[in-house]
Amino acid sequence: MRGDRLLVLYGELDIATAPELVEMLQRFRRQGHAVELDLGEVTFMDSTGLTALIDAHLAAQSNGWLFSVRRTSPAVRRVFELAGVERRLLGE
Repeated sequence: MRGDRLLVLYGELDIATAPELVEMLQRFRRQGHAVELDLGEVTFMDSTGLTALIDAHLAAQSNGWLFSVRRTSPAVRRVFELAGVERRLLGE
């Protein structure tokens, strides 16, 4: 890897902001950077944000890219629990 990246997200991860995250994650993956997300300051996440994270996780599984979620806010953790993906995305 040419350098790990820690992305700290703040505010909302939703239909308005998820496309920017997707673009950034795709760029880092193409460049061979491992990515760790800190979602501890995310106050709201909708299904678009969740889809972006699941897609990144699946891309990592399929091609060996290193992607992980480091920390979640209560709002994000609740969405993960409702969707049944906390074990998959958090490695629990």
